[in-house]
Amino acid sequence: MSFAGILKELVDGSGCGIASAIMGTDGLAVAKYVKENAEYDVETVGVEYGKVLSEITNASEILCLGEVEEVVVTTLGTDVILRTVSADYFIAFAVARGANVGRARFLLRRAASQARKEIVV
Repeated sequence: MSFAGILKELVDGSGCGIASAIMGTDGLAVAKYVKENAEYDVETVGVEYGKVLSEITNASEILCLGEVEEVVVTTLGTDVILRTVSADYFIAFAVARGANVGRARFLLRRAASQARKEIVV
């Protein structure tokens, strides 16, 4: 399945998704999908929160806590879940405030696994 297909299935299949993007740790979006009629700049969110993910990853390495798999940022407007796909890529997934974040996390974990298979190393 293509990256675009993985992201579309994630957002539309979750029932609570707004947008998602596969991002490189360099800040470039590989693919993105925004739910129809939603105005959400998932690429910018991915870039900015990707910097936070990088800092958390560095701190985890310094503290010898293991690899970071996921970070959840809860705001008044949306919840954004960042999930690593590989050392060089992650998925940013924005869900509506009040959504079932546990279900969204499960679906994102599955999407990250699918994306991992598509990445050519």
